[in-house]
Amino acid sequence: MMLAHHEDQEKKVEVEQMLIDFGFLKTMGISLTEGRYFSTDYGSDLANSCILNEVAVKALGIKDPIGKKIGEQTIVGVVNDFYLHSFRSDIPPLKIALTEKYLKQIAVYYKDGSAKKLIPQLEKSWRKIAPEQAFSYSTVEEIIEGFYSEEKSRYSIVSIFAFFTMLIASFGLFGLTLFIAQSRTKEIGIKKVLGCSDTIIIFSFLRINILYVVIASVISIPITFYTMTEWLSDYSARTEIHWWIFALSFLIAGIVVTATVFIHSYHATKLDPVKSLRYE
Repeated sequence: MMLAHHEDQEKKVEVEQMLIDFGFLKTMGISLTEGRYFSTDYGSDLANSCILNEVAVKALGIKDPIGKKIGEQTIVGVVNDFYLHSFRSDIPPLKIALTEKYLKQIAVYYKDGSAKKLIPQLEKSWRKIAPEQAFSYSTVEEIIEGFYSEEKSRYSIVSIFAFFTMLIASFGLFGLTLFIAQSRTKEIGIKKVLGCSDTIIIFSFLRINILYVVIASVISIPITFYTMTEWLSDYSARTEIHWWIFALSFLIAGIVVTATVFIHSYHATKLDPVKSLRYE
């Protein structure tokens, strides 16, 4: 539905409408930021009252909304923003009103562990109220799980692939570093013959290999950040990509390279220079 902006009547704002019964907001745990809930104590609530969410108040430009009019209805409360749809979409401006028609579902708040005893009682009461309609029910957890089953499956798949990718990358990095280090065994022998100390030799190899890790990180981090940002942009509610994730990846790569180079370089510096020079 289209509603006029409070300060500019020519400007129209698209607002979703949600029709509920008394007690629905309390049952669903939707809290107020100001005003009150619908109540049977007020005879005019059914036809003449409405409640807005915070997005609607801002979109309609309403200051001090309690008591203000929207068409023929008076605003009696403002609720915290909550998601009506998937996390992929923004929370829309929402106008909540009462109705005695079109009610197809009933929300029931129950304590943990009481569902098994409660469901037969609900079914018995349902058959008395609406015998022509079949009784069916779903818990909030089941609804949410079904609503986000695709995201949950994707999360599991991505987590598994990420683990094996990290494992394979670590072994690959280890193998590549070991190959480079072994190919420079002769160089270590020459440096020893020329009088370089073990510490200088090891440090020189560590420095060049850490430089390779830095260059690889400089190339990969922007690409990864861009790809993840584009993927997360599909969601209205999304997590931030923290810097420490990239720092942790760099640290793991640095540890693998440093340990591999250090162990092999240290071992090579202890060899007889003649054997190092003959190393193939």
